[in-house]
Formats: sequence, C-alpha cells, structure tokens
Amino acid sequence: MSLLSLDRESKTPVSTQLIEQLRYLIASGHYKVNDTLPSTRKLGDRLGVSFHTVRKAYQALEEEGLLNAQVGSGYTVQERTPLDKSERMEQGAQIVNESLQRLIGLGLNDAEIEYLFQEQTNLLDHASMNRKLILVGPYAEINDMAAEQISGVLQRTVRSVPIASLDRHEDADYVFTTFEHLDRVMRSVPRADTIGYVTHLPATVLEKVARLREHDTLGLVTRYRETIPPLSNMVRQHSAFGGQVIAASIEEGTEHLDSFIDQTDLLLYTAPSRRRLLPLLGDEPPRSRLEILVSQDSLDAIAEAVPA
Repeated sequence: MSLLSLDRESKTPVSTQLIEQLRYLIASGHYKVNDTLPSTRKLGDRLGVSFHTVRKAYQALEEEGLLNAQVGSGYTVQERTPLDKSERMEQGAQIVNESLQRLIGLGLNDAEIEYLFQEQTNLLDHASMNRKLILVGPYAEINDMAAEQISGVLQRTVRSVPIASLDRHEDADYVFTTFEHLDRVMRSVPRADTIGYVTHLPATVLEKVARLREHDTLGLVTRYRETIPPLSNMVRQHSAFGGQVIAASIEEGTEHLDSFIDQTDLLLYTAPSRRRLLPLLGDEPPRSRLEILVSQDSLDAIAEAVPA
C-alpha cells in the first residue's frame, strides 16, 4: 500500500490524513466501484496504526457515500451521485483557500506558491503515466509478440507476464489477456482493469500454408520449446493443413537446424528466433515470418479504454 503515506509529525490527525488520501485514491480511480478495500487490521498493520484508526476513516467515508460496509465482506467502494458543478467549485474553492492560507503562513510568496501548484500538477500527470500495464498468458514468446503491439499502440510499456506469476502483480492497473483467460485473470487481480483481446495469424502466411500439398512438410522454428504446440495447432486449425509439421526451438541451440531446414518445403519462424536462424538460411526453402497479431478491433478497444 505504498500509495498511502502518513506523516506523524503533521498537525493533521492521522485519521484525517487517511481519509483524505483514501478519498483521493477513490476519486482518481485507483479504487473502483465494487472494489473491496483492505481489512481494517491488514491496512492498520501496513501503516503502523491501530485498526480502530482505519475503521474511523472507513466509517467517515461511508457517511460520505463513498464506501459501503457489508457484513463478512468489509468495505467496498460504491457509486454515488456526483456533486453538480457549483457544489464542486464551492467546495474546491474552500480547499484551495485553506491551502493558500497555510502556504502564506509558511512565508511563501506568490511566485513560490505558483511554482508549487504547477509542480504538483505535473507530478499528478506523471503519476497517471506510471500506471502499471501488464499482458498475461501462458506462453512467454506469444505474450511478448502481443505486448509489443499493444505497447506500440499505447506508446506505453506493457510488460509480458506469465500467467503462473500473476499473483506477484496484484498492483497492476491494467491487465490484457485473451478472452479464454479473462475470468481467471479477473479473479486473480480484481482491482485491475482487465481487458480481453483477440489474436490471429497473418493471412499471407496462412495462404502459403494452405497451398501446401499433403505430402509437403511444414517447418516451424520458435525461440522457446513451449511455444511449439500452441503455434503449430493454430497454424493447422486456421489453414486446414493436413501434412507433416516438424518443429524446433533455438532454445536448444542451432547446430541441429541445418538438417532440419533441408527437410522442409515451407519454413515458418517467429520474430524472436530470427536473428539466430537467418544466417543458416539460403534461398531455399521458402520461408515466412510467423507472428501472432492482435486484432485491430482489439487494439482500438484497448486504446479507447486506457487513458492517454
């Protein structure tokens, strides 16, 4: 809970600090509607305060209509009717006025106060850019291909995470995964915005595979051995190729690839295997780079869902 930080030397009571910070985290979307906040004891232990202090803060936010206490489930964020513009401006003006009085009381002049307001605004903008974005799936090589495409669309770093390690990323803000894993991911990281996406193979590659005859041999080279079964299954499923598929990974080295390549009529290779594979290739056999492509409508939906 690094987003909460209490200043014990401040004249502002700890419970008030906690209320204000929790109110901000809810308003900024860190905690979303129906999210369950940490238990009073758990949060109290993290912050080094009594659970009574946390309960007092939660109860205050409940009275404001931000939280809802449910027996056996703790405190959850609830949707409330927002203040109208005049009420927001009136309460906002009061907060700004109180802050200005405190700043002037410290001896700051107009230029210094203006600088501080601008600096804090920039920090808020920076914090919004530092949201943690991850892409989750069972196969690292396939994850990396999808994460690279989504990173390019968002112009933000999207980390590729094995689904088996998802429990280490409960602090993620946005999680991208294929729809077959959506339910599992949503249950594992309920605080995050989970967005599903669809993938497909390049049509140009599928056309070449579909034109192979049944006695032809299709070769597949990947970076990791674990990638071979899902990729070969996808190729067969989407091209209806019924011939022989042989596969190898550069994870095991490249010494065996010379004889392997000679056996193929069409060779497919993934981008991560390209650098080590290409020096071994001459003009034959025909070869194509095989990518897992995130569908355009999925990319559009992701771009719309994730704030710029």
